[in-house]
Amino acid sequence: MEMTRCMLHEKELPKKLWAEAANTAVFLLNRLPTRILQKKTPFEAWFEYKPNFLNLKTFGCLCFSYVPQVKRDKLDMKAEPGVFIGYSDSSKAYRIFQPQNRKTLVSRDVKFMEDKQWN
Repeated sequence: MEMTRCMLHEKELPKKLWAEAANTAVFLLNRLPTRILQKKTPFEAWFEYKPNFLNLKTFGCLCFSYVPQVKRDKLDMKAEPGVFIGYSDSSKAYRIFQPQNRKTLVSRDVKFMEDKQWN
């Protein structure tokens, strides 16, 4: 819970996102080596191969998710701003919180601005 609390406070996110932050913390902790497993990661011990770190992003960073053409008109924006809050459990996708409509979406088509915060 310490990691979850720190992630939320550092990025000034609302407390209602605590479950998303906790899931992201567990995702990250399962990919960090531990002494108990002789410097292997829990992921590596369970699946017997090293995890891929290419999709790791900064929690709470500003991101833009693509809006498919069937969900927008000709003059609407092609991307919506959001806050990166985690990784999908069922696919290689990201979980995005959209503060403007208070919804969470899962998408693979996301551009990240990891050096910028959402507010």
